[in-house]
Amino acid sequence: MKDKIMKRTLLTVLILLVFACPVFALPPDPDNAALLYYQAFCVYEKPDDAMKDMIRELANGRIEPNPTIEKYIEGCRPAIELAATASELPNCDWGLKYSDGLDVQAVHLGQIRILTHIILADARIALAQGDYDLAIQRCLTARKFGIDVGQDPLIVGFLVEKAIENITNECIQAILSVEAMPLNVLQNLKAKLDELNSRSKPLKFFLKTEQEVMVMYITPERIRELLAWIDPGKEAEFVNVPCDARKYILNADEQFCQRNLAYYNDYWSELFSAFKLPYEQAYNKLQGLDKKTAEDYKENPDAFITVLLAPAVGNIDTIGVQSATFSNAVKTALEVYEIAAQTGRLPDKLPADLPRDLFSGKPFLYEKTDNDFVLRCQGKDLLKDKIHEYEFRVKK
Repeated sequence: MKDKIMKRTLLTVLILLVFACPVFALPPDPDNAALLYYQAFCVYEKPDDAMKDMIRELANGRIEPNPTIEKYIEGCRPAIELAATASELPNCDWGLKYSDGLDVQAVHLGQIRILTHIILADARIALAQGDYDLAIQRCLTARKFGIDVGQDPLIVGFLVEKAIENITNECIQAILSVEAMPLNVLQNLKAKLDELNSRSKPLKFFLKTEQEVMVMYITPERIRELLAWIDPGKEAEFVNVPCDARKYILNADEQFCQRNLAYYNDYWSELFSAFKLPYEQAYNKLQGLDKKTAEDYKENPDAFITVLLAPAVGNIDTIGVQSATFSNAVKTALEVYEIAAQTGRLPDKLPADLPRDLFSGKPFLYEKTDNDFVLRCQGKDLLKDKIHEYEFRVKK
């Protein structure tokens, strides 16, 4: 009887302890991709200049993997995995203090290039070893990384994203040209690229922030802060003007700032209207707008701030068209590879309604041989003065 009472008492005590004690659980993982990217920047051994060069060359497909670089990349595995996890998260906030204007501390930008090269060097190693699934996965990680970088709404974020988009497309182009992928792999890759590309923000998104940041300085109270940011090389371009940039800033009053602000806002209105035009017309309008502003400045001090601060938008817009057209070429190529996977041969012509060459707004020109096919733009890249073409090999 005593034993039964003791057992019941112990059971009662245990039940009370279970329900009385707090339940301990692990905190949730971060839901902000930037927190994992920041960790990734910290957990790999920083390469010396020689290793940086090798990583870059391998990521760009200009050299083959070797034991030295393979060992280094293996040591970067924790950083690569953190980036891969981060790329699965929908949100990325880099935590930048935009109210600091030109002084905003975007410290992550210094780490992005090398981490991108590490991720894509790992893709190239996987490709050389025949692990095509891993190579594709690394490319998708790099592409999402670029899109997450582009969550920073400054022009530099746009330019870095486009650089990552281009190098990633080159790696995907190489993967598709090395091995005949099963139909389901091609379809899955196309769907994921479509989803990622749909999240990429247009240039206008970045330019609006650029405009707002610069407007902060067009006041008598803040305009003198620009003295620390005047590019001496740019100041040398100011010819046939009544006085130098420094003197304008030091003598700026409320009236000067108001007139410059009005000119600056008119410039941006004209600039944004150019994005409604086809590429060639937009490029010419943007170049003409910059030329007009430079001419105005010779006689009109109201154009001073615009000449000093406005970015070379015609060139930046072309960089965006370059990368988007390359991405469209990759998506078009995936359609061609899908047809080949289904029929056993390349199509004689491209299907209708495929992504277009954004330089012309027309479909890519398609040329095939026994071993490859080429997608050629119909419009010229006016910045590089060339017609882009993209070659894809076909594994028999």
